[in-house]
Amino acid sequence: MMLAWAEIRRSSGRFLSIIGALSLITFLVLTLSALSDGLFFGSTGAVKAPSAQAYVFSEDAEGSFIRSQIPAADVEKYRQLDGIDRAGPVGVLLTSGKASSGELDVAVFGVDPESASAPQTVTKGRLPTPAENGVAAIDDSAKGVEIGSTVTVGDVPVEIVGLTSGSSYQLQPTLWTTVDTWTAMQESVRPETRGLPAYVSAIALDLSAGTTVESLRSIAGTVVLTEDQAALAIPGVEQQRSTLNSIIYTTLLVAALVVALFFALIVLEKRDLFAALKALGTSTGRLGRSVIIQAIFASVIGVILGAIASRLLGLVIPSEVPTLYLTNSLIQISVFTIVASVLGAVFSLRRIAKIDPATALGGNL
Repeated sequence: MMLAWAEIRRSSGRFLSIIGALSLITFLVLTLSALSDGLFFGSTGAVKAPSAQAYVFSEDAEGSFIRSQIPAADVEKYRQLDGIDRAGPVGVLLTSGKASSGELDVAVFGVDPESASAPQTVTKGRLPTPAENGVAAIDDSAKGVEIGSTVTVGDVPVEIVGLTSGSSYQLQPTLWTTVDTWTAMQESVRPETRGLPAYVSAIALDLSAGTTVESLRSIAGTVVLTEDQAALAIPGVEQQRSTLNSIIYTTLLVAALVVALFFALIVLEKRDLFAALKALGTSTGRLGRSVIIQAIFASVIGVILGAIASRLLGLVIPSEVPTLYLTNSLIQISVFTIVASVLGAVFSLRRIAKIDPATALGGNL
């Protein structure tokens, strides 16, 4: 270990350069991760906010809330099935509304506030009661809308009685109301739906302990998806997440390659020194450990500096940019970056092992 620290002090300039490179890589990866998480949860929050572990869609909807139409009577049928604790209707309407602050794009979710379809992320106020029409809760991402505000969709006004967090849908704030109010808004915005048999977009399910989606018996004409499957079925979500994740993984690979190249050059430059140390009895294992310690030191400092820079950027990014800094993502990416750096350094150990003291020092030993 003393050998590793002595080398770091002696070649501080070189190590500052690798720390700087790893800081920039970590900054880039964490910023991309925050953007990925922001887009993902900004698009799927309304699916994840309720307690439901599964959702029911019509067979031909391919998991799309907008395309799905299920007879309202099927909600009660699912409540009677074994393995289901609670089932609640979900009606979805993507539209625009009017608030005192101006036009507002919203996703209207008609739910049963006492079932699996109700959001669990109320931060202020309350949800509507099951029989209460003309009121709603709204995601706190809706600008200029507070408790007591009025939002009008079509010709149906609702009073805001609660605020939720992290419950937006396709980057639009979600308006949580009753199914009856949702139906009225749907018929106002889309007159062609008037007079149709009562239907909902989906059914949210709370599963009993030990029950899985695969073990459930679905009712004819419907299909059951897990919460994650329903989230990934939202248009564009899976594609944007896989694209950003590919960029993140590629950047982590670049981190490993940068460290590998750095230590390969260090070993090449210090070949004579390593040969002399070997001639004096220093084992290959000790030399290898010193390189690993140096890699861990450089990567840890680089990760810390990159994380700080990324978080500072998050403080000044406009609210319109959907970024979300999650502790879990920070921990995972930090660990991956450090591991990638150490793996990069490991490639230089083979070169150290091949160093022959007699050959490196001109055969004078």
